[in-house]
Amino acid sequence: MKIKPLILSILALFLLLLSCNTKVKENYSLESQLNELIENFDGVAHLYAENLTTGQIIAIDASSVHNAASEAKLYILLTYAEQVINGTLDPTSLITLTEEDKVLGSGVLRFEIVGNQVSLSFVAYLMMSISDNVATNILLREVGGIEAVDKFLKKNGINDTEVNGEVFRGEWISTSAKSLATAAQILARPEKYGYSKKAADLCKSIMLKHYEDNGLARHLPWSPFVEEVTTMEGFRKYKPIYAGIELYGKAGYTPGYRGDVAYIKTTKSEYVIGLKCTNVDDSKPLNSTNAGFEFSAEIGRIFYNYWGKK
Repeated sequence: MKIKPLILSILALFLLLLSCNTKVKENYSLESQLNELIENFDGVAHLYAENLTTGQIIAIDASSVHNAASEAKLYILLTYAEQVINGTLDPTSLITLTEEDKVLGSGVLRFEIVGNQVSLSFVAYLMMSISDNVATNILLREVGGIEAVDKFLKKNGINDTEVNGEVFRGEWISTSAKSLATAAQILARPEKYGYSKKAADLCKSIMLKHYEDNGLARHLPWSPFVEEVTTMEGFRKYKPIYAGIELYGKAGYTPGYRGDVAYIKTTKSEYVIGLKCTNVDDSKPLNSTNAGFEFSAEIGRIFYNYWGKK
């Protein structure tokens, strides 16, 4: 038996099998991973994601309109920032809290003493950082109410979205995953929408402190404390982990529903995600074990693996 030809044949067969295995992995595309995740999801997914660097778009029932939760507060923030930058709204103005301002749900202003004052700037920060519902309703009124936000949305081509009223007071906002992603694009590419870069920068500075990382951000090298760990001397060892990623997002949830919107920028690319999960299994509480939260977290992981990593 000729040993050398046999070894060469075995090596060739090994290389062929390795090549086939590599092709299988390559063919296990972003789309196939998403489809598999959605097939196993105990709910209905509505997704629009766009890689602003490559132009790749993923749209899965992205235009269907459903009631939103706190992720739609981004629409109010964009309206607020535009008015601040054009000088029609003063962020230093003080708001006096009233008993009528208090509503249930997330936030802390409902526990504040009636008659105390808070700056409009801080109201915007509370709305986006801890999703304060009292702050949201105050800001909605201060920017000019339903009509003002609706006018802003229509001006920017977000025509399927309806602002119906204040949060926790009847109908809120209905929108689509695609429209949420469009709002994120305004943050990323303000010039495309005729939106002020200064206003976009103001929004992003407010959104840096988003204290809900159970969804899209859960498996990413990002934290609401990223500023601290990348600047403070004592946390120097964490800088390689957290440096190089920016995430500006807003999450929302109600029983049976989960929503997310985000603009994510890494050293490799920039991309936006609009996500709405309806008919979500309610057998678990509204925390990180909820099916909608876990689905959102996996969506964040998949897109980061394909679009965001070096």
